[in-house]
Amino acid sequence: MEQVSSQKTDDLVKKLKFIWDIEKHYWYPLYDCKRSDVIAFNAEYIEDIADKVSEIQNFLLGHNNNQIYEMHEDRTLWIVETNSLDPSYDGRYCERFWFSKDFNWIIYASHECSISFGGKKLISSLKEKWQDWELNLFP
Repeated sequence: MEQVSSQKTDDLVKKLKFIWDIEKHYWYPLYDCKRSDVIAFNAEYIEDIADKVSEIQNFLLGHNNNQIYEMHEDRTLWIVETNSLDPSYDGRYCERFWFSKDFNWIIYASHECSISFGGKKLISSLKEKWQDWELNLFP
């Protein structure tokens, strides 16, 4: 895990907020998002489920995302290896966002037990693999 410089972090976060309509400290589903390519699941449906985490990682790796950005609630930004992605709320890092350098997908883990995904290709892939996805949407 490598921390991104503060100047680069500022630039990336500004772009992330603009592209993914992040207007508040938290994101979808805790606040509305104008984008139509977002979905939120109950965290327990994904957290600590090795097959689901692997499917997310494999999708990202299959789209040339060997390293991704991980932003913590304190807005520090890190470069992490995709195979270390753990999309979950964490007492140590709290709320977290993950995204790529081209901003074509996003993952967000909230304190309200939701994990959100953005990006048509990512969402389509997850829906295809997770046959019971509709039963596990965040309220």
